[in-house]
This record gives sequence, C-alpha cells and structure tokens, in this order.
Amino acid sequence: MREVWMLFVLINILYILEVLLIVNKKMRYLSIFLILFFLGCAADEEMDFSSNSSEEVSTSNSNNTSSNNSTSSSSNSDSVINQNFECGNGYYYLSRPEPLESDDTHEYFEYGWQSSPPVCVNVYQSELLDGRDEKLKISMDWLKSNLRNIIPINVFYIDQFNASEESKLQHDTDFCNLVSEPNELDDCIAGNADSWGDRSYGGGVYGRYLHKGADLMIYDDAFVQDEGEDSGLIYLAHEYFHTFQTGHMFYFEEKQKFGIRIEDEVNGVPLPFLPIWIGEGGANFASISLMAKQNLDFNHYEQAVRFLNQAREAMRGSNSSFSLENFESENTRINDEYYAYDGGFMAHVYLWHLNQDNFKKLMIDFYSIFAEKYKLNPTDGWKDAFEETFGLSLEDFYSDFNAFMRLDKESQVAIIKSADEWINSSWN
Repeated sequence: MREVWMLFVLINILYILEVLLIVNKKMRYLSIFLILFFLGCAADEEMDFSSNSSEEVSTSNSNNTSSNNSTSSSSNSDSVINQNFECGNGYYYLSRPEPLESDDTHEYFEYGWQSSPPVCVNVYQSELLDGRDEKLKISMDWLKSNLRNIIPINVFYIDQFNASEESKLQHDTDFCNLVSEPNELDDCIAGNADSWGDRSYGGGVYGRYLHKGADLMIYDDAFVQDEGEDSGLIYLAHEYFHTFQTGHMFYFEEKQKFGIRIEDEVNGVPLPFLPIWIGEGGANFASISLMAKQNLDFNHYEQAVRFLNQAREAMRGSNSSFSLENFESENTRINDEYYAYDGGFMAHVYLWHLNQDNFKKLMIDFYSIFAEKYKLNPTDGWKDAFEETFGLSLEDFYSDFNAFMRLDKESQVAIIKSADEWINSSWN
C-alpha cells in the first residue's frame, strides 16, 4: 500500500509541474528540483524501512538460547505453534520447530508443552461405548498423575466393529494428521482403510512426530471380554507405558531437551533400538504395577501368574538353545504365545526378585539414561544402560534367567511378588 500511495503522489506532482511548465517555462528548474527532492525523500524512506526490518530479525535471533550449531529462534518456533490448540482442535505444533542446538550426532529441541504435556482423549461415537469412555478417561487421569509422562498423549478410542464409516474415517484422519506429513495424509488414510475389525492396540512416538506427541490406540473390544470391563484397562496401561518408554528414548535429562539423531533421521530410523523383550515385557510388567494401584475389579496377581503360564507354554518343546536373547529383535509366536511379551515380563519379575531396588530401576531409571547411552553407542546403547542400571552383565543375566525359566513352575511362581507387594511397590 505504501508503494501505491507514493506512486499516486508522484503522478499528481508531475501533473501539477507539467501545468506550471505550460504556464511559465521559467518554472522548469524549480520543477526539476522538486522532482529530485521528492525522489530523494522516497529513497530515504525506503532505506529507513529496511533498517527497521533488519533490526527486528536481529532482535529475534538474540533470544535464541542455542549453542554449537544453532539454527533456530524463538520467533520461528512460535510460528509453528497452533495458537488455537485445545484437545479436539489439532495438535500443539503445526509442524516441527527448528532445533535449539545441535552437535555432531543430534539436533536438540525444547518444546512449548514440556512443563505440562497435554493428554487428549479422542472418542468416536460415544453412544456405542456404554459409558466405558468415561472409565477410560478416569484411568488416564490416574495414569498421567501417578506415572508422569514427559510428552503429550493423543488417545484414540473407537468401537472398531460397530462404528459408522464416517466415524472410522474421522478417526483415521485424526490419527494420520498426527503421524504423517500433510503430503502423506491421503496415503496414510487409504493404507489403513481395510484393517477395521482386525486392528491391534498400540502406543508410542517416533522422532518424526515427537513435537506433536505420542499416539495411543485403544478399541472397545478391550473392554468387552469375559474378565470384565476393568480388566480391559490393562491394555490401556500397557500402551501408556509404551508412550513413556519411547518418549524417554529421545529425552536428555541433563539438557532437559529432546534429541533426534541426525543419522537416524536421514536413514528413516523411527526411534532408537530397544529389544522387544524389554519393550513388550516391560509394558506387561508396568501394566500389572499400574493396575494394582488403582481401585479396580481386577486380580493383578492372577494376571502375573497368567503371564508366566503363557511364557511356559511358548517354551514347551524347546531345546537348550531357547534363550531370551533370541527375542531382542524377533517377536515370534510359538505354541500360540509370544515369549517376547510373557518371557520378557518374567525377566522383569526376575530382576525385581534379585533386588528390591530394581523395581524403580525397571520402571524409571533404565529409561532415564537411555538417550545418553544411545548417543554414545547407537548399536548397543541399550546394553550399556542395562548393565549400568542393574549392575550386572547382560551375558550373565541371559545365562541365569534362561536357567531359571527351565525350573519347575512352583519355583517360578515363588518369585512373583504378592498382591500387596505389587500395590505397595514404588517408582518414586
């Protein structure tokens, strides 16, 4: 608008001067002087405007708290925040903010939600859920208050068998907006369309959408099983712990920042490596712990024994080469059971049996040092974290635990903590 106004004024001045020239040719020199004077003023004004713009950029950059290879400022971080964010209205960030700092291996981020990560529960067609959505929300409130997470959680809850096509599409659109880039949205939605009725529960976060928080997928069939509605909350607790695990894989405690490994980003590695038996066995272990402390119609001790029985069934007919180590990167189903889940659970029970202090280490401490260990040793950082946390070599642990799992059932049941011990255990 300023340029248009200047042009308008210039045209009018030229018109007036032309009239003056016609009336009196002696005004020629005066007209030339006035034109040059006006153009000079316009040029000065343009220069002053450019100077103010540079000053604003410089001031914005001065607010940057980065070190090393800094690439960000508070202004461009603010520009990618959803200023109208609330649960049900998109996600906290519209896109990934620039890193605050970087080094040879990682880019580091400090997110606006870190002081109070939001937990949003997205419910689709609540009239189909018979109040179970309220039960889920109460349990989520308890989980976030008692095992504080460090990243936002986006829960997606739907009846995958009876929901309308419209609700299913909205569910997948919301989910894909979380995990995908805008140009990938249609492919994400289309890729999930045929899986309704056969979907599994899930939870966690990848580096590419860490800024928007974790997903937690739960379906109503979890709550309509023979054991009763409360028993279905164990799946919620299991997936919640996955969000806890994966969030900490990126979090550097000393920096109080999240770090994403540059090489992982280039190679499309979604998150640092964690053995399946730790990831799934740890989530089974945590789910018993979390269920035990809520006032629920659920027998957590019986569930722990059930996990043992399933681990024993997976081992049935195996030879001496059968080892927990085989389930670091494989989730093989054996005799209709998954040893990574149930044998992994018993591995956690075994570690707790070795030392009472290991309960907190299993729930918190191992994950608190994970990012630092992974940075130093991307191939085996999890092993370094394990050995430092529990004070024993991984090789010795595998050997001792494999031998334990070949004992009789009575000896194995004997190390499972009592119902009260699960209730009274503490990760604080």
